[in-house]
Amino acid sequence: MNAAPLSGGATTNNSSSTYGMTPEQASKNFDVLRREATKLERHLEDRVARYQQLAQRLTVDNNSSTSDNDPLGQQSSLMIDSGGSSSSYTTNSQTNKSNLDEEEATLSKDIHRTMSTMTELINTKMAPAAERTGRSQHLLLVKRYREILFDCGADFNKTSAAVARRREAKELFRGATAGNGGGGGGANPEMEQLLRERNAIDNSMKSANSVLNQAASVRTELRSQGASLRGVGGTMAAIAGNIPGLNGLIDKIRKKRQQDDRVVSGVVAACILFTLWYLFG
Repeated sequence: MNAAPLSGGATTNNSSSTYGMTPEQASKNFDVLRREATKLERHLEDRVARYQQLAQRLTVDNNSSTSDNDPLGQQSSLMIDSGGSSSSYTTNSQTNKSNLDEEEATLSKDIHRTMSTMTELINTKMAPAAERTGRSQHLLLVKRYREILFDCGADFNKTSAAVARRREAKELFRGATAGNGGGGGGANPEMEQLLRERNAIDNSMKSANSVLNQAASVRTELRSQGASLRGVGGTMAAIAGNIPGLNGLIDKIRKKRQQDDRVVSGVVAACILFTLWYLFG
């Protein structure tokens, strides 16, 4: 299977060129990155959906192969088809299983590569470009793409873990069948130990991925809060810049009132003096 070409490497040298841009240029650059992220999103969703369908096929094939490994099933098939058709069926099923395994490995590599490219695009290019434009809708778009990436990664990890569990169960069944055929020795203890260690490592990786995802979410929220605080600081600076004008207006009003008080006081004094002069003059 040929993987679709990715466009994540087309803008590797564009992250440094966004510095020193005007808001209009930064918006145009963000639109280019958004289109690229949309292509990666569709590619990732398509690959994850195909991987889930492939996992269902692997489940059916694993169940059929398990029935082929059953001695009773082999005896019944030999009783029904005595012309050697059971051996050809087993060979065909093994060939199909090998093809499915190769397709699963190719899809898994393609999904990992797409997730890595999309993560790099969002964290190193889109997020700085969104902060540079200063538009809230751009920050929301970055958050949306991160949520899409997280959801697709969670679906892929869940499906991949289910496929791994089916394979481990198949390996354990094969070991038990081989041990019973060799004289009732049971499953291979070394294989069981390796499987237990692998399960422990997988659980540790899941826990680490969960912590990293939570840290990324907290980092995004902190950046959003920082942008909000910077906006509040700009508003307070504008208000502080207008305060000197308000103080000047208040001083003018105070001076005007003082002038009015002087005029009224002068008129009252003149009236009193005129009254005294008229009465005693």
